[in-house]
Amino acid sequence: MKGTAIRCDRWFTLLLAVLACASTANGQGTILYVQPPTPLGYGPVHPSTIYRELDLNGDGVVDFAIDSLLLQTTVLTANGANRMLAFPNWDGGTLLDPLQAGLAISQSPPLPDGYWANRASISACSTIGCLGPWLGLTAYAGVEFRIGAETHYGWIRIFNFADFNAGNVLDWAYETRPSTPLLTGAVPEPSTWALLGTGTGLFWWYGRRKQKG
Repeated sequence: MKGTAIRCDRWFTLLLAVLACASTANGQGTILYVQPPTPLGYGPVHPSTIYRELDLNGDGVVDFAIDSLLLQTTVLTANGANRMLAFPNWDGGTLLDPLQAGLAISQSPPLPDGYWANRASISACSTIGCLGPWLGLTAYAGVEFRIGAETHYGWIRIFNFADFNAGNVLDWAYETRPSTPLLTGAVPEPSTWALLGTGTGLFWWYGRRKQKG
């Protein structure tokens, strides 16, 4: 019986060590997700929304901007060497690609007609109506941007009104590991609370077992 108890204690110690390591790895995570308290409006609706700057990693450097300074058109522009996924318009222009969830953002565009660009149109409106791939749509913009000298991939979720070249930036996320692909819509793994709860339960069980022993 004593040998059995010692083996149980060893297995229990090993299990706690595994849980501790898993909790640490899970707590670190590799995806950083940001959801503003209120959606960030853009478009020629108000002076504060005509040029909406986006600092994805919060380092004080503007990574992208949604530019509506021309009033009739709204485009996503990149700062420096940053880029976004786009596709060609029939007139030779560049349109921001509205991506669905689950597509891999990496160096290679996920769609056959896609390519990386540093400026792409979201929507345009005039007295005769509106045009653009994002009208009345909520979708993901795939982005590539720099943190220092490293390249990171991420997504920005955007909703554009159906009848106006304006809308809201809802949230965004990026992979904190350089040059690592990220799926559109991907968010961090669940927190370590489940693992910690399991560990607490094991400690309770172990204490009860020792009392009975």
